[in-house]
Amino acid sequence: MDYKMAGKDNLLQPSFPALNSQQRLSDAKARNKVELKPGRSLMDWIRLGRSGEDLTGVGGKVLEVDAEELAKHNQINDAWIALRGKVYNITPYMEYHPGGEEELMRGAGIDGTQLFDEVHKWVNYESMLEKCFVGKLKSTPPAHRRVSLLRTLEPGGPANTNKSLLKANSTESKNGPMSPPAFKVPESPTLPKFDWFQTKTTVTLVVYTKWKSMKSDFVVIDKQGNNFLATLYIEDYIYYLHIELAEAISLHYEVKVNTDNGKVDIILTKESEKQWPSVGKHLQKHNKTVKLKDQEIKYRTCSVDSVSQVTHDSKLLCLSLPEGTRMCVPVGYHVHLQHKVSGMEVVRSYTAVTATLTGEQDPRVKDGSVIYLMIKIYKNGALTPWIDSLSKGDPVEVSTFTGDFSEDRLSVCQNLVMFAAGTGFTPMVRLIHYCIEDTKSRVNLKLVFFNKREEDILWYDQLQSLAEKSDRFSCDYILSEADSGWSGKTGRITLDLMKASLPQQTEKSNLLICACGPTPFTNLVTKFAKELGYSESEYHAFQG
Repeated sequence: MDYKMAGKDNLLQPSFPALNSQQRLSDAKARNKVELKPGRSLMDWIRLGRSGEDLTGVGGKVLEVDAEELAKHNQINDAWIALRGKVYNITPYMEYHPGGEEELMRGAGIDGTQLFDEVHKWVNYESMLEKCFVGKLKSTPPAHRRVSLLRTLEPGGPANTNKSLLKANSTESKNGPMSPPAFKVPESPTLPKFDWFQTKTTVTLVVYTKWKSMKSDFVVIDKQGNNFLATLYIEDYIYYLHIELAEAISLHYEVKVNTDNGKVDIILTKESEKQWPSVGKHLQKHNKTVKLKDQEIKYRTCSVDSVSQVTHDSKLLCLSLPEGTRMCVPVGYHVHLQHKVSGMEVVRSYTAVTATLTGEQDPRVKDGSVIYLMIKIYKNGALTPWIDSLSKGDPVEVSTFTGDFSEDRLSVCQNLVMFAAGTGFTPMVRLIHYCIEDTKSRVNLKLVFFNKREEDILWYDQLQSLAEKSDRFSCDYILSEADSGWSGKTGRITLDLMKASLPQQTEKSNLLICACGPTPFTNLVTKFAKELGYSESEYHAFQG
């Protein structure tokens, strides 16, 4: 399991609940990262793939595999999996899988596409398992599958047609031919209503979403020439406006949302002050919806705007989005970076942060033209050595955002206590900034920040400054490997420490507990929260 929010250099395994859904943190849902044996890192897997060793188990032949044959390979020493019509031998990958052998065996001997999409959708498995390719999965013709359902085995005899089932499925009756059975079509979301109007200088695209939790951050815009695409994330589905605009517009967009009714106004500025005969030509995706879980994986080629050192092993990157793109990453959400390492496509996820906690903010973040990421560099990592080499102007592939934190939770709580370990601090940055900058907010914030050494504490000076300036913010630093000069707290997360860090429980405490860090740390915070009697509505874990 990846430390999605901490930027840990391990295989990416993100999860994708519906946008803004309240994350439920049961032990069954927490997918643990296991400790791998020495020599079983991603880089070791890449080296094995390049060694020339046969990882297919079939001598490099390309086979046609039917479901019956696939099912035979369901043992830990002989495991195949089918993903989108392709069969892979995952036996040699068992010891390299960061989620552990047990997690990987869930897909052994079956078509694991749906299971994979629930956990690893953003991973390029074709690149990861390229050297393990066995062949193509033979699909069973629909007609054959239907007949097989109508056959039963008589005790001690051959298969016979089940006459009662045949009769039930027949289109004949004593009164003549019958209509085929009516199948219920799955319900699709109601299409938002789209409209537009213009003034002398602007064109406004209007979408009536009827979703009161709609935010301007949930509108992503991509423009190339007059080809205009607006992607709206509405609850658990996506809605598109896709138009070849009648006339040219500038690259400045304004997005306004009426939170009373979910009405979205996308205001475009005309390049010339003249009346448009129409908004333009509707293109392929226009006025269509897709379920969030079925969204296409989309990366944009961004460029490095700046790089600054945060600690001895952590950097702050500012990435410029492509010209014509507007993407504001919602609070608590993350993006994926991808890059080819030794021919294998590696993906990691990082939470968007602010440019600073105490200084002047970069206005380009609100405009959706830049993203800030805080990333820890691992010398032996798969991706971060490349990130460490980046300089101004270098290209970086960045995905659309994803996440499940609801910003609305910050407006209803009175106390926000954040438990962060290492770069698990990154999602807390936006939470702190949101509450401090909101002049109407009266939320009391406390950060309990775990690190190994004092030199590892991210933005230590800024956190100290913020605590001095704001009577609503406080921070406890806890070190596990403190030197003799450290006078603060030491240790690791415990039930007693967590209890002492939380306000006294009352009916009016309106507490929200947030946690992020290595998976064992986050799971312990979740476990302790339950033991202390807090409900699921009172905590949120940022984890993959």
